[in-house]
Amino acid sequence: MLTGMGIVFLFLVMLIGAVKLMAYCVANFLPEEVPAAPAVARPASGAVTPAVTAAITAAVHQHRSK
Repeated sequence: MLTGMGIVFLFLVMLIGAVKLMAYCVANFLPEEVPAAPAVARPASGAVTPAVTAAITAAVHQHRSK
């Protein structure tokens, strides 16, 4: 029983070591790419224009006045 627990303990220690080694290798050999500078913000093509806003407001007002 003690031998089995010892083997499991050694396996878990080796597993932790392997995971830490992989994390170290990934961090050093595959650095995170720096994202490009964000582009200048442009209004979305689906943005609501002032004319549409006025039309919606008029429609809501007309509906509520009924």
